Amino acid sequence: MTEASGAAAPRRARQWVAMRNVSMDVRGGWGISGSAAKELRTAIGKPHVAALVGEGGVDPALVEALHRDLSSSGFEVRRIEMPEGGCDLPRVEALDELLADAGVVAEDIVVAVGGYEALSVASFACGTWCGGVSLLEVPTSAPAALLCGPTPRALDLPGAPRMVSNDGAARFCVVDPGLFDCDPSHEELLHAFALMVATATCDSNKSFGRLWDAADALAAADPDALLDELLESIKGRGRVVSATSASTRQSISFGHELACALRPLVGPDVPESALLADGMRFAARLAVGLEQLSVDDMFTLDELLERLGVGTVEARVDPDALVAQIRSERFRRSNRFMVATPRALGRVRLSIVSDELLAEHAAAWCAAR
Repeated sequence: MTEASGAAAPRRARQWVAMRNVSMDVRGGWGISGSAAKELRTAIGKPHVAALVGEGGVDPALVEALHRDLSSSGFEVRRIEMPEGGCDLPRVEALDELLADAGVVAEDIVVAVGGYEALSVASFACGTWCGGVSLLEVPTSAPAALLCGPTPRALDLPGAPRMVSNDGAARFCVVDPGLFDCDPSHEELLHAFALMVATATCDSNKSFGRLWDAADALAAADPDALLDELLESIKGRGRVVSATSASTRQSISFGHELACALRPLVGPDVPESALLADGMRFAARLAVGLEQLSVDDMFTLDELLERLGVGTVEARVDPDALVAQIRSERFRRSNRFMVATPRALGRVRLSIVSDELLAEHAAAWCAAR
């Protein structure tokens, strides 16, 4: 349950997120990033060194505010600029070297501020540095806030993107919607909405119902609804990836099979929100074809995405190329061709899909563009 601190402005909220190896303490609130250390002082314990890792391009005023807050709370702050590069092992190694130069040890804390890839690199580095050093994440976008803690991005290898994965290592996260683009018509929030739908569909019927009830408020940019749903979705995502059942953990790929397959076929200009939304729509139709999901539930999922304003991919795609790309994506990670399909609104599992059914639905999807 989310704990709000009364009627004080700005409103503060707190959420404990269970993950596979750690529990993450998430603090949320508009403007909360300027008092991160004060909010977490009791949880962090006796102040030691705080390595403040800022991604290039982050607002210098934000980094300076975090520096002042950490210093006033008794930390010895050592500034580090996140190394340039992709989300890969060389960038993790470069960050490790900077942590070594800064003298960071196991009793210290790393405060990383930036987007999804930068925070994922920080999660990989901190999870193994000195056997594990505490990490406080300050995401600068709504999708990063939803993803970086429970599901850091897998690292790329040459010619093999997103192949080296690890569990989330962050112990703390500060979610300040004031750092995000909170216009519900802009891509950043539309992508966050699509991620919320994907998470709720995997998590539980209760989570899906809660998001359904909040959809109109989210689409109207209600600040309290946005804060609550960001924290609830982070918690739900943590539940999915920390489940004891492997089939439940694997369901987190829902919607991403088609999204990842489409990206090289449609180019960089198609938004992530539309790719993920169409991935969910496509998987739901496969589930109906497999007689796993009712048509009513399929249309309910469509309606939720529509109410949140999440669009569809308009680019024309060759169906044979799409089928080949979907199969290639799956076989890079598994010897079995299985797709995450919803069995109900709140329950997703991997399913075997025949070549004929996949080709039929890929052709129908391509014909609808």
